[in-house]
Amino acid sequence: MLKFLKNLFTVNVGLKLTALLLALALWFYIVSELNKGSEEERQFLNKVLPTGGIVAKKLLIKPVFVGTPRYGYTIDSRKAIVVPEYCIVVGAKDLLSKIRFAHTMPIDVRGSYRPFTKSVPLSPIAPGVYTEETLVEVTVPVEKSGP
Repeated sequence: MLKFLKNLFTVNVGLKLTALLLALALWFYIVSELNKGSEEERQFLNKVLPTGGIVAKKLLIKPVFVGTPRYGYTIDSRKAIVVPEYCIVVGAKDLLSKIRFAHTMPIDVRGSYRPFTKSVPLSPIAPGVYTEETLVEVTVPVEKSGP
């Protein structure tokens, strides 16, 4: 056992030192490349990300209806039921400060004569603004109009 340990440190010392130096050089090279990549990523993110910061905001979802229901029927958009009622959006602080609502993609109500429920996506808000929900359920309140 003692002879094994002695041979471990005394046999082929030149090769072992060369291997150690190559390993250290490779390690320093990899670390420097990773740091250079990290710096390039940081510079890219500083260019892409808004200077005012990124925030999240809770917006009420409003349905958008197109077309007209069957003659003698109406739609009161205030009575529409949207599930979920709100969505969370993330984007630039200065951009989100101007936005009050999220809207659905248009829901076609042409010829409708009774309430119905439809699953629709949210309309894109603005470039760089991301929404939490992708689909919402909208119950469209089609009612008989007047007497």
